Amino acid sequence: MSPDEIALRAARALRERVRPLPKEPPEQTWRRYYPSGDPMHALTTLRERLNLRPEALGDAERAAIIAEADALMQGQWTLFGYPVQLDDPPLWRRNYCLGKDWMDAPAKTIDYRRIDVAGGVKYVWEPSRGQPILRLATAYALTGEPRYGEAALRWLLDWIERNPRGWGIHWTSALEHAIRVFAWSYALALLGEGACEAQAATRALGALIQHAEYIERHLSPGSSANNHLIGEAAALAFLGQLLPPHPHAQRWAQHGLTTLEREARRQFFDDGVNAEQGFGYLPFVWEFYLHAYRWQPLPSATAARLQRNLAFVRNVMDASGYVPQVGDEDDGTVVPLWSAGANRYRVVGRALATLLHAEPPPAYTEADDALCLWLFGEAPPAGARLTESRLYPDGGYAVLHSERWQVLFDAGPLGLGSLAAHGHADALSVWASYLGEPLLIDAGTYAYHEDPEWRNHFRSTHAHNTLTLDNRSQSEILGAFLWGRRARAEFTQCNLGIRQVEGATDAYLPDRIARRVRVSDEQMLIIDTIEPDAAGAAQWRWHFHPDWQVQPDGDHAWRITDGQRAIRLALAGLTDYTARLYCGDEASKLGWYSPRFGHKVPCATLEVEAPLRGDTLRVEWQFGAGEA
Repeated sequence: MSPDEIALRAARALRERVRPLPKEPPEQTWRRYYPSGDPMHALTTLRERLNLRPEALGDAERAAIIAEADALMQGQWTLFGYPVQLDDPPLWRRNYCLGKDWMDAPAKTIDYRRIDVAGGVKYVWEPSRGQPILRLATAYALTGEPRYGEAALRWLLDWIERNPRGWGIHWTSALEHAIRVFAWSYALALLGEGACEAQAATRALGALIQHAEYIERHLSPGSSANNHLIGEAAALAFLGQLLPPHPHAQRWAQHGLTTLEREARRQFFDDGVNAEQGFGYLPFVWEFYLHAYRWQPLPSATAARLQRNLAFVRNVMDASGYVPQVGDEDDGTVVPLWSAGANRYRVVGRALATLLHAEPPPAYTEADDALCLWLFGEAPPAGARLTESRLYPDGGYAVLHSERWQVLFDAGPLGLGSLAAHGHADALSVWASYLGEPLLIDAGTYAYHEDPEWRNHFRSTHAHNTLTLDNRSQSEILGAFLWGRRARAEFTQCNLGIRQVEGATDAYLPDRIARRVRVSDEQMLIIDTIEPDAAGAAQWRWHFHPDWQVQPDGDHAWRITDGQRAIRLALAGLTDYTARLYCGDEASKLGWYSPRFGHKVPCATLEVEAPLRGDTLRVEWQFGAGEA
């Protein structure tokens, strides 16, 4: 942290001691802001301004949402893909995957980073983001059946009762408050006056104001100003425009919109790449901008950054709809008005493209248009992927397309700001799809605070398709979201005409490493050059999507197949080396892929190790078509 950030955090701590937010019930907060305000009129205005269109949904998507709500009425929910049985209403401090509860204590005494209380905090935060409540409210709006609306309102009021201001695990994160602002507001709009009477409306609206007061005091500063700050600013902008006129609401809206405009310039490079270097957070951030700008046009510079970011994602998405899992990924959503099977890049990207009047990603399922239909009443154009080879020099990526191959090559920074919190040690890494299907993959994220050892592995160089020297990760891991010494990388040559790029990294100076990637219609060729300063060893690791199996195929070669397609990987330039294949190995942690947060499944990982004796080493990896 900089001296300014340390001073700011100290001033905030002092203010909380000297002038804390009043410990009052939400109804009193509402009356403090609107002494003579009619909560039912405010609820009507909220519903009209959000203007949701349940009638626009198709039959299949409607049925899927109602089925999810029916299961939820029986307590059946999925928490990061794991089926859990919720209570009615849920026990909001419980990690339902472990059956353990966080302490019932003042928020200021709780360290949410602890894993010895009830496991990782994300597993208790997730249900309290308001999305189960939102799912019940969507079913009410789609069917008009009172049981859904009654359950949604009862759960919302219970959350407010069980989690008073400043108490418990749910008052420890401004971002969690921000997500609740959105989910609760949309839930109230869906419930409307038919399911919500004056006393409940007063309580819910007062709780929303309390959330905005907390967010305003706890905006993520300095080193923490990543996607969290975008979410927090978006919540202030959104609620400030949604509440009845009030000086504080006007201040929230103005400050939120100003911050969003500034952060679009800071957190998105001019070429459209996000500075966090975490692709999984893009749909999350898109949602915040989408909802914050429901009622006014985006500033031209902000719109341009988001349009270019959408285009970047359309270019890295392969024909199957797969987007490489570069950097951190935690499946975050804000207002999931779509069924559980939808792809976040497509469902949010298509809605944001409608707001921006931009080309959307393609739709593959009916669910991909659900959010757009709820918000705008009609689906966008069909949309398409970008299939042009392009260099993104600011963000540090090159995308190469040929008839059979699609390749993403990384020669960019580790991540955003002084923490680079969501970046991975993946300099000179390659991700590749073959005939439209993912082949070489990023191993994923798997865990944050929940499992420090696996957290460190999945963000280390060992979990990426690049090389290490002496088994050292390129950058120094100091904590779950903290790096010490950082590798830098850069492009040294680019010729898109022949689909070739070169990059280099200073990760192991004085040893020098460079990589060239070239793609033709038939082959992907990767050439690594190592100029060692002293004797040692180099290691290469190739991580394959679980659909592909790998086995030796004669000398210096391997056969890679998914049962229908086959690739032959040939190695040249090395004679003295050892090769090992891993699949789900717990000891080395190799051979694992995390398709989503909290999950890991076996995959094939090929590890090759060779000695360095002081001479320049040039190694070729030729990926070409093989016999199926």
